[in-house]
Amino acid sequence: MIEGNDAKPDPAILKRTSTPHLGGIRFVMDHADIQDFRPVPFPALSIDPDLLGVAAAFRERLFRDILPLWSVVGIDRTEGGFAEALSHRCRIEPGPRRVRVTARQVYAFATAAEMGWNETAARACLDHGYRFLLRHCSAEGFLAHTLDHDGRVLDPGHDLYDQAFLVLAYAKAYRLTGDRRIALRAEELLRGLRCRFAAANGGFVDHLARRRPLRANPHMHLLEAALAWVEIDDTCEWREFADDIVDLFLTRLFDRTSGFVLEDFDENWRAIRQDGRSRVEPGHQFEWAWLLMRWEQLSQSSCAGVAERMIRFTESNGVDRTRRVAVNALWQDGSIADATARLWPQTERLKAWLALAEAGHGEDAALAERHAADAAATVLSYLDTPVGGLWHDLMDEQGAFMPGPAPASSLYHIICAAQELVAYCAGDGEPLGPARGTSMAGMRFRAPMARPPAPVAAAR
Repeated sequence: MIEGNDAKPDPAILKRTSTPHLGGIRFVMDHADIQDFRPVPFPALSIDPDLLGVAAAFRERLFRDILPLWSVVGIDRTEGGFAEALSHRCRIEPGPRRVRVTARQVYAFATAAEMGWNETAARACLDHGYRFLLRHCSAEGFLAHTLDHDGRVLDPGHDLYDQAFLVLAYAKAYRLTGDRRIALRAEELLRGLRCRFAAANGGFVDHLARRRPLRANPHMHLLEAALAWVEIDDTCEWREFADDIVDLFLTRLFDRTSGFVLEDFDENWRAIRQDGRSRVEPGHQFEWAWLLMRWEQLSQSSCAGVAERMIRFTESNGVDRTRRVAVNALWQDGSIADATARLWPQTERLKAWLALAEAGHGEDAALAERHAADAAATVLSYLDTPVGGLWHDLMDEQGAFMPGPAPASSLYHIICAAQELVAYCAGDGEPLGPARGTSMAGMRFRAPMARPPAPVAAAR
């Protein structure tokens, strides 16, 4: 990877032709640079057979349809970075776009390489996205928020949520390339966050220009990013950063009475209520629980059963049994606030139950696997579209998918869930790649690596 190099991905690696296919776009992988997709069977272990079956189908859909489509059609070759969304005809949706979407795509394609997908194509996409991110960082290293269709910055302010995904993208890019300059950028960004975004009563403000409300969600993604760095950089600053966020969660964000993590707070970390009650999101409950269990593994510490309580309580209150989906929102008393169901909460439900299955034994693990299999089957239903590689974003209250474009930001959720699922079903912590055996890069809950991979040259 070469910082500041604006060369486009090598057309010998990624090609576009205008033959009639998938809405006028046909994408072709260079045979010399990509291996044929040949699914490798999961080992015969004592894992729920439904979970094994859906894992194989999920991996095949990801490698055969999703990654080839988004690595070609999802790239913006005019303004750089990646598309905000694709229409049902595989056209880039016009209009403003969030810069953090490209950070999430950098994460996604780095993860694809870890899972054994075509590494040459994955690195080309990562390099393309990384250069775009550098062009849209301030002198302090903060990522811009939104651009117009011509690439001009619409919002010059800096949002905490955006910076969390920049830290995460840096971690994945560094893990894959070993480029020390990326680690230095991440360390500088961490110092900037602690200095400029620090809130008076702990945690971080949501936006440099808006000191309130304080929000739990960006802190969740900061924890995710910190743990990604803990896995590859065994230094105290990332561990301390992760520990600080978990402490904030346990002392400020998590309501022990209801069993939910709350979403919005005033400057003193008092929950903001609507008509005397707080709105909570099942997807975030599952996602926080998954991250807390990762933190417990990496820190050898305990949250005293908080994660398991969140998973079981959210499953009981936030999952519609008829449609088999996690709904979008609840009230703090467990009643439904929004019964529609986006794709991304389904992926977080899957990850949470896989983590609980990993930690469980006997009947507890078996029950967790059954819940995971159900969540995975639901995710696959969202991926079942007329054009392979797209997805439905929203299900209505009657169980029908609503028309609309496929948001690019969902790929981050999809591939993270796929990696967790494939790793679990491989049985030994390593996901099996297509016709390539296993990959140590995909180990779940692995110990921190002493050194990252050696630097590699950028694709030419």
